[in-house]
Amino acid sequence: MNEKDPMQLALFRFGLISPLLPLTEEGKLKEKIHEQADKLWALPNGRLRKFGFSTIEAWYYAYKRAGLDALKDKQRHDKGTYRSINEPLISEIEVILNEHPKLSSANIIELLVEKKLALDSSPSATTLYRYIRSQRPKSQQTCVKERRAFEAPHVGSLWQTDIMYGPHVSFRTKAHRYQKKQTYLVAILDDHSRLCCHAEFYLEQTLASVIDTFKKACQKRGVPERLYCDHAQVFISSQISRIGAVIGTVILHPQVRDAAAKGKIERFFKTVRDSFLNKLMNLDPPKTLEQLNQKFAAWIESSYNNKHHSGIRQSPMQKWLLSAHNIRLLPLNDDMDLLFMLEVKRKVKKDGTFCLHASIFETQCSLVGKRILVRYNPFDITRVHVYFDTEYFGVATFLDKHHNSKRPRNNSN
Repeated sequence: MNEKDPMQLALFRFGLISPLLPLTEEGKLKEKIHEQADKLWALPNGRLRKFGFSTIEAWYYAYKRAGLDALKDKQRHDKGTYRSINEPLISEIEVILNEHPKLSSANIIELLVEKKLALDSSPSATTLYRYIRSQRPKSQQTCVKERRAFEAPHVGSLWQTDIMYGPHVSFRTKAHRYQKKQTYLVAILDDHSRLCCHAEFYLEQTLASVIDTFKKACQKRGVPERLYCDHAQVFISSQISRIGAVIGTVILHPQVRDAAAKGKIERFFKTVRDSFLNKLMNLDPPKTLEQLNQKFAAWIESSYNNKHHSGIRQSPMQKWLLSAHNIRLLPLNDDMDLLFMLEVKRKVKKDGTFCLHASIFETQCSLVGKRILVRYNPFDITRVHVYFDTEYFGVATFLDKHHNSKRPRNNSN
């Protein structure tokens, strides 16, 4: 909840008590308050919490008595002051900051304790930290975020993934014309060994591209314990979380706008630009996406995964093999193929059809009017799987109007 915005807080509280306002009978009012107290509420900052009966009741009567302003938090009259910090302590802190402006807050507090101006309990260390920070010049208050070099303990412990803008290639449109189109490289890197688990250029930076890369990486290099990706829409999708939950991979995200947290994958992208794309686009630029990916796959295996890496003092493949016994393999069965398919919901029309990627499919007539779950491979929509209420209804077929005109209808009730 944004404590700096009293009106936002008051509006949230009003929304919580608004169902109580039309009630006049005391019994019904208490019943409704209990009902509201049993609910889990989403605060404006996204956190979830419950509120007790007495709290909601207090808000209700406060609003009835004085309106919306009564739902705002009262400002403390001593806000911004430090009651537990006396004048001698303030003077000593000022002297220390003037003489030693770069001295850390922890060391300043130690000096105050040595001089017996500050005791262990009063004022508290937290209060002193806040006060010292408030007295420093603003230029000194900004500090660089602490970072530490890290490495996952073994292969498969942590993968990093991201998307990079690639070169333009020729693309054949549905009108059979060629035009230049931007490509996007989706890559997955093993944090421990720096091995590229899988990377591929696509014509779109979509969820389908990310899932396809993740599936191929798992098929080639096993299942990771954790997958580290940023806050882009394709990475925070519930479908990525669903896949991770089923195969046992935890999906992690860095803080917003913290690109430095993904240093290894960013460094890999720089290597791709400098060592692969720069040479390729100047000497032998590919004409199609297929040519680009063929050349890139060959470069990954020969000039990256099996080439000496200065950061680990061996090749990524050599380091990978040293702890390859930790790899957890992906089961090879039809369920795994279905798992990595895209999921969308569609409503079945009266004629038993639904639309998907500009194509019309037929399914069982018993599903007419229902919202079904459709699973499919976006790179091959010849097999579209249909589900309703967790029950599998088979593979939908492309609509064939000519065949339907000859097929007898079942009009039995």
